[in-house]
Amino acid sequence: MRRAARVCLLAAAALSLPPATGAQSGADGPRASVAPAFSGRYQLALTVSGGCPASMQVGPLTVAMAVAESGSGSALEVSGQSASASEAPDDGRFVLLRQSDHLHGAFGSGEALGLVTSEGYLLWVRLVLDGTATTASGGRSQASGTAFGEVDLGLASDPGADSQNCRHALDHRWTLEPL
Repeated sequence: MRRAARVCLLAAAALSLPPATGAQSGADGPRASVAPAFSGRYQLALTVSGGCPASMQVGPLTVAMAVAESGSGSALEVSGQSASASEAPDDGRFVLLRQSDHLHGAFGSGEALGLVTSEGYLLWVRLVLDGTATTASGGRSQASGTAFGEVDLGLASDPGADSQNCRHALDHRWTLEPL
């Protein structure tokens, strides 16, 4: 019986410990980041919501981005902009607050220019991104998540043509992969 009581006490003590993965309860403060800092060239891929017009369902739309992370402690900021030399530096800019491995923030493009995607589309966005950073197989950070807001899509080969618009969609998807 003494042995059984000792086993029960050990089991109770083990259950009160945080998991071995390093996760902590909210009362213990934020968990240390697992993914390294973002730095360098990345490919941003945006998949528009299934609720958008069928003409916008063209698969992921990709843009090369120059990404950097700055700040210290819990005040980290991941920012990026188009890496294309032919685009205005502030067009297609995102700024994400990073808390541990959670990312949240705005992504927008200039109304006059739009971003030219690798697939030959012009992309205008006014989105709020939410996602998670992880470590890619090469050891660099990567991220993925959902977005809500407005997406306009046109053809880069005919910038004067009408674009397709999808407003108020809540389930766009995005990824940020190292190049």
